[in-house]
Amino acid sequence: MNVPTGRKFRMLRITLTLAIILLLALSQTQLFAQAFAPATAPLSDVSAQQLQQALDRAREWSEAPGASVAIMSDGQLLWQGSSGLADVESGLAVDENTLYSLASVTKTFTATMVLRLYEEGKVGLDDPIREYVPPYMPSTEEVTVRELLGMTSGYYDVEGDPIIIDWLNNPNFPWTRADILTRVKPVMFKPGKRYNYCNTNFVILGGIIDHVSPLGVGGEFQNLIVGPVGLDGNAFIDRVAIAAPRIAHGYDFEDGKPVDVFKGAHLLGVPTSVWGPVWTDGGVVATATGVAQFTDALYGGRILQPATLAAMMQHGPKTTYGLGNYEMWSNGHAWQGNDGYFWGFTSVTMYDFSRKLTVTVLTNFTANWDAAFMIWNRVVEAYDKGAR
Repeated sequence: MNVPTGRKFRMLRITLTLAIILLLALSQTQLFAQAFAPATAPLSDVSAQQLQQALDRAREWSEAPGASVAIMSDGQLLWQGSSGLADVESGLAVDENTLYSLASVTKTFTATMVLRLYEEGKVGLDDPIREYVPPYMPSTEEVTVRELLGMTSGYYDVEGDPIIIDWLNNPNFPWTRADILTRVKPVMFKPGKRYNYCNTNFVILGGIIDHVSPLGVGGEFQNLIVGPVGLDGNAFIDRVAIAAPRIAHGYDFEDGKPVDVFKGAHLLGVPTSVWGPVWTDGGVVATATGVAQFTDALYGGRILQPATLAAMMQHGPKTTYGLGNYEMWSNGHAWQGNDGYFWGFTSVTMYDFSRKLTVTVLTNFTANWDAAFMIWNRVVEAYDKGAR
C-alpha cells in the first residue's frame, strides 16, 4: 500500500516518540529496581569458594540441616551462600530464596517500627503504656515504651506460662495477641532498674503498633520496613500463601535424629507459633539477603534519624542490650545486631561499624542452640583472612 509522504513522516515521528517513551520507561524501571536492590560488588581478595567451604564445613559441624549466609558492605551485597536442606524428607535444598523464621532477630524489626512511629510523633518512648494497651493488663502506669524496648519493664515472660506452652505445642493454634496479653502478670521489679530478657515486652509492642496505626503490624511492616528498605519478596510477617512454600522446615533432635517441627501444621503448612503478626517478638520470615539488607540499612543510617539510632544502641543497666539489639565483641571488632533461637530456627545478624560490614546467618535447627553463631564465626574468620 502506498502511503503519502506527509503521512509517512507523521507515522515515523509517532513511532520514534513511542520508542523514546518505551526506552525511558524501561530506564526508569531499571533505576527503580536498582534503588530497591543491593548492588553486588566484587569480593576483592576474598574467595567465594573459600567462603562456601567455610559455610559447608561449619554447617555440617553444627549439624544444622540447612543454612544461608549473606555478607554486605555499605549497600553492596558482597556474597551470599547456602548449604544443606530446607526439607530433609523431600531433599529440597536451601538457596538464596529460602525463607527462615527469624526468631528473636524479629525484635530488631519490631523495635525499628516502633522507633519510626516515635519519629512520626505517634508513640512517646517515655509514655506509660496504659494509653496504648488493653485496660485489663497490669502495671501499665509504671511501664514505659522505652522499658519494653530495652527489656527493663519487669514483666514475666508469658511464653513460660504452662497454658501458653500447651498452646505452643499445637502447630495450628489460632493465636491472637489477646491470648498472650491476657496472661501478662504484674511486674516483678521496679521498671527501668534491671535488665531481664522477656519476649512478653515485644508482643506488647506489637499491640502498641496495632493501637496507634490503622495499618496494624502487617501494614506498618510493609510501610516502614519492606518498602523503604526494598525487601519485597524477601521478608514477611503476615501469613500469606505466596511465602509459605519458600519457608525452610524447622528441625530439632529427638532420640538422636532430626525431627521436623512442621509436622502436623495444616495452616499453610507452617506452625502458627513461628510465623505471623501476633509474634512481634519472633514471627518474621525472611531470606538471609533480606535480613542483611535490613541490617545494613539500619546501622548504615538509612532508616532511622541519627539521634534515634543512637538511642536504639544505648546500653541498658548492666547489659550491652539497647532497644531491640545489642553490642558484642568478636574477632577483634565491635558488632551491633541481634540473634534468635526458637522452634527449629536459629539466626544471627551483626554489623561492624568500623568496616560498614554486615554478616547474616540463618539456620533451620535448634537442637544445637548455637548453630547460627557457630557458622557465623567460621564465615567471619574466612572473610577476615581474605579481606584487605
